Amino acid sequence: MSLLLLPLVLLLPQDQVSDRLDALARENQILNAKIEALADELERRDLGELAPSELTRVAGMGLSASRIYSNDHGTSVGGYGEFLYNLPAGAGNTFDALRGVLYVGHRFNESWLVNTEIEFEHGSTSKAGSASLEFGYVEYLASESFALRGGLLLVPMGLVNENHEPTAYLPVSRPKVEQKLMPSTWREMGLGAWGRKGNLDWRTYVVNGLRGANFDDSGLRGGRQKGSKADAEDLAFVERVDWHAFPGLTVGGSFYVGNSAGNNENLGGSLGTQIVELHVTWQEGPWRLQALAAQAKVDGAEAFNQSFIDVDPMDNPSLANTLRGAYLQLGYNVLASSESSMALSPYIRFETLDTQACLPSNALADPSFDEDIVTVGLALEPTDGVIIKLDYARSDENSDRTALLIGYSF
Repeated sequence: MSLLLLPLVLLLPQDQVSDRLDALARENQILNAKIEALADELERRDLGELAPSELTRVAGMGLSASRIYSNDHGTSVGGYGEFLYNLPAGAGNTFDALRGVLYVGHRFNESWLVNTEIEFEHGSTSKAGSASLEFGYVEYLASESFALRGGLLLVPMGLVNENHEPTAYLPVSRPKVEQKLMPSTWREMGLGAWGRKGNLDWRTYVVNGLRGANFDDSGLRGGRQKGSKADAEDLAFVERVDWHAFPGLTVGGSFYVGNSAGNNENLGGSLGTQIVELHVTWQEGPWRLQALAAQAKVDGAEAFNQSFIDVDPMDNPSLANTLRGAYLQLGYNVLASSESSMALSPYIRFETLDTQACLPSNALADPSFDEDIVTVGLALEPTDGVIIKLDYARSDENSDRTALLIGYSF
């Protein structure tokens, strides 16, 4: 409309023409701004909010994994990755595309959403690489503080099983305690609910039990079923509660109870498994602390070992009745007091793990499974979502290791 009036404007006196042209220019600027805003809104409605946005963790998930909860509708995409240069003492060095992950979520409406994590490990599906669905669930949000979900769920235990993006913890590797006792990354098929009330967060799940036939002297890690035609003869119950005492401090715990015998007749129908853990996280200014203690008990470990010995006396998995572990991790951002947007954090982690803390009479003790590990290192975060880690881990029972990791999340 403004352009159609231009010939008439030119017939006005010179000073009025100048004023009118200035007014038309301002109107065009306003019109262009409205058109750009409308285009942005149409794009958001078609594709969802794919652009970076302020994220918050929801129901224990990592920041990037929670991206779909920032959407009112549409599709969200996030992800993370890790590239690891590993230099173990006395063994060959390796450079590995350790993980490449895509989070894809879709918000159907204000109440229903789906959230997934698709993970590629070791750069391919050959040479021990894999492509897996790490989690995938449909969720009904009854309100902002209560929801129901079902599908392939991350078991809500420990500090890294749900929140395992490389920017969520300082060292190169995840704590060994959480790998062997939880065992992270641990996902199973199930149904669950989560909620918030005041300063308390909670999650309650029912999932398929562990596959006890794959337990051994190193821990419970082999029992994960990962949603692959899982034996659901036995179900397990998981409960978690976190108390956010004040900003920066969270204290919580979780427990798991289930039978891990499944439909394996050789296990005699009973292999009760209980896992309990307590944890604390604290972040204040430049300081960053994480601590966890965990214990697992297996009822029927002696009969389990005997079932293997009866078939082959040389094949004794030496499963323990009790497994224990704990760690304390502390980091300090030396750039916190400067005007830099970067973070540079030296850190140290003390870890103790004994997967043979209490053995049945027919198990064979192996001192290498009673391990103390000290890890020291440096983590550089040049910008949000990028982290570079260099550390050295010393074990009293196994090989020492130096490692460099480049990680990202978005």
